[in-house]
Amino acid sequence: MQESFSELRITRELNAEGIAKSFAEIAFRNLSFLEEFYYYEVVDSTNERAKEKCRRFCLFFANRQTEGKGRLGRRWFSDEGGLYFSITLPLYESAKLTMISALSVAESIPGARIKWPNDVLLGDLKFCGILGEISGEKAIIGIGINVENEIPDELRDYATNISRFYKLSGLEVFERFTRDFNDNYAELLSGNWSGLFQRYRELCITVGRNVRVITPAGEVSGIAELSEDGAIIVGGQKIYAGDCIHLRH
Repeated sequence: MQESFSELRITRELNAEGIAKSFAEIAFRNLSFLEEFYYYEVVDSTNERAKEKCRRFCLFFANRQTEGKGRLGRRWFSDEGGLYFSITLPLYESAKLTMISALSVAESIPGARIKWPNDVLLGDLKFCGILGEISGEKAIIGIGINVENEIPDELRDYATNISRFYKLSGLEVFERFTRDFNDNYAELLSGNWSGLFQRYRELCITVGRNVRVITPAGEVSGIAELSEDGAIIVGGQKIYAGDCIHLRH
């Protein structure tokens, strides 16, 4: 039996109060395309809630997730203090949507860098993951950003949060991201993918690195380059999805 979660639907009239209204206000102010904002105190996964709704141009936001997930089915720890949300958009090339999402996060936090395809790092540790999915006639971009949430002991060699580097609240990070995403999404729709890609490439620390990419078809190792269509090029092969491991220089 499917678990039921308390859902608050907020429109541009801001029919809400408290922290839900604060986040919704930022979203509606900065995301010109947004039509509805859904707030959950606790939810399984914002991507799963987004799949249930037929509408596009919505944002699903959770204070905490119980079954947050990342790429390749990995668990995304989603305790209170982070940002966990999903945006529904019309169908578009999934790789480009996830890449502009990573770019928007990276450009909104000083010193942040991207690890292909869509992990965002501070000090070589991951603080943001992005999961793009297709459901029916809509694209879903799920984003998890560690802001002030506690990092589990078993992940501290790989993950971090923004509060270790900057004194930024969740509201401030959400303000920065939504503003940058709106601009980048508009630029994508205007046809300037080449300019967006060059900015992504400049922030991507995978470029020029010796890497090993694990795919269902096997492993490929070599020096990494990027293709404008979102693929990584290793050993002369184009790879669109896989687990990229940075090797020692």
